[in-house]
Amino acid sequence: MQSFSRPEKSASEASAPVKTPSKSRKGPLMGLAACILLIIGGTSYYFWPKSKVVRADLITHVVKPEKLQITVLERGTLEALDNKDVVCQVRAGSRGSSSGGASTIKWVIDDGSHVKLGDLLVELDDSALQEQLKSQQIVRDRARNDSIQAEANYDIVKSQSDSDLQTALVSIELSELDRKKFLEGDFKQQLADLEGRILLAESDFQMWQDRDVWLDRMVSKGYLTPKQALADRFKLQSANFAVEKVREEMRVLKNFTYERTLKDLDSKIAEAKRAKERLTIQSKSKEIQAINDSLTKKSIFQKEDLRFKEVEDEIKKCYIYSPQDGLVVYYVPEQTRFGSGSVQATVAQGEPVREGQRLMRIPNLSHMLVNTRVHEAMRSKIRGDKWTRTGYSEVRQAGLLMFREPWTLLANQVSFFELRTDFHERDQELTDNGLPVLVRIDAFPDKVLQGHVKHIDEVAAQSDWLTSDIKVYRTLVSIDESLPGLKPGMSASVTIFTDTKVDDALAVPVQAVLGSSQTGFSCFVMGPDGAVEKQVKLGVSNEKMVEVKEGLNEGDVVVLNPRNLPGSKNSKSAPAETPNAPEVGKKRDKKAKSKTPAA
Repeated sequence: MQSFSRPEKSASEASAPVKTPSKSRKGPLMGLAACILLIIGGTSYYFWPKSKVVRADLITHVVKPEKLQITVLERGTLEALDNKDVVCQVRAGSRGSSSGGASTIKWVIDDGSHVKLGDLLVELDDSALQEQLKSQQIVRDRARNDSIQAEANYDIVKSQSDSDLQTALVSIELSELDRKKFLEGDFKQQLADLEGRILLAESDFQMWQDRDVWLDRMVSKGYLTPKQALADRFKLQSANFAVEKVREEMRVLKNFTYERTLKDLDSKIAEAKRAKERLTIQSKSKEIQAINDSLTKKSIFQKEDLRFKEVEDEIKKCYIYSPQDGLVVYYVPEQTRFGSGSVQATVAQGEPVREGQRLMRIPNLSHMLVNTRVHEAMRSKIRGDKWTRTGYSEVRQAGLLMFREPWTLLANQVSFFELRTDFHERDQELTDNGLPVLVRIDAFPDKVLQGHVKHIDEVAAQSDWLTSDIKVYRTLVSIDESLPGLKPGMSASVTIFTDTKVDDALAVPVQAVLGSSQTGFSCFVMGPDGAVEKQVKLGVSNEKMVEVKEGLNEGDVVVLNPRNLPGSKNSKSAPAETPNAPEVGKKRDKKAKSKTPAA
């Protein structure tokens, strides 16, 4: 408003009465009219219906009943369903070290190389085994010579035993023949000789008796002198003594010599028989000792020969060949992935290897699967393939037990494990497939593949130190469709459709929910005055939608980007975590960065 200055009046004019013009009288009327219009306008603005505030930067969603199915969205890596593991089979300690190492890698094929059946994959250092083979060959040859000598000694002992036994038998037969000869020959001959001598002596004695009578007549007649007669009578006495002597010999032969000789011959026969028994026992003892020595030497030779062959086998195991056509993938254990474990295995030239260490895999690329991990909150909702035992392997093993000796089975225990492996497919049958899954490969973003859950572990997998408070379970998802170009190690995402479904659930998108289980959950609902925050109670959810049990009604309009609202208390936070999706918000982002599915 502009201000105008009036000209100064004279004293006479000032003292004179003033006449008000007509224009000056209209001013108060116009001010009064303006005040009346202002009052009327304010009243009409207050009572007039206001128009809704429109925010072009807000995205809204109308709450309505929907069919909600619980799904699990996870990420993982591709693996082949059929993997031929390449394992170091060289025995620990073969190189003479106490550290348990088997050998070192002398040469190894590059990771990712295409190989065919029988191609050389790994060459291990066998220099120590070659030296051990030479030493073992010397020990084996010495044991072979000892075994041959023991066998020859057994033949000699057996021959000597047979000879001694035959000698003992001959001695028995000779003793029996001597007894028979004495009874039927010598004794009768001696008896007859004595009887003849007795007759001859008695005849001489009778003759000298007759001559004694004749001597008396000759002396009386004077033909003989008394001295001559006395000499002839001495001959009579001598003949009598001869008869008595022969009779005494007969008595001694019958009463003493016969019995003594017979007992002596019987004792010789018995001694010969006892000698035969002693020789039989000694021969058996010597034969047993010789055969045991031969078997021991032979067993030692077989043992040393087995060790020699084992060293040869260990040398052969130093050259590892491809078990099938495929792609070489170095094996990386979970301990190495998460930086744990006392031994970090590395497949490279010059690196040590252990017995049983997996070096690489040769996957069959025709059938792939996804190796992922599922949070423990969703573990109970995931199920894999259901298999039932047919008992085929037990029947086959029972059949073998009926026709084979127990010690043969104990000596071939490896056959049982091989038997169980060979009959693994017949030993169980698939009765129900796992949950359906949609698989998206990062390398083929426009392809969606069908699959199903093949297996889920019963024990939680090992976690790294960043997510030590999160328990996850390894889950294998089989890809039921074939897609050329799939390779192990590719990243993929899987959407597992669980059996939990809710019909006519009042659901909203997960990005419309703010808060946490500790602070509570809320949504921003559009009202006449703009977006208003309301507390809600959540139910089941999936990766897109979450059920609202309390706090919202059908037809309400919720804000999907509440972070754009300046009055939002949770505007600085990510979408809220829900009861069935514990991996959203900051906790989910942390896990997504740190989690690496196992190979």
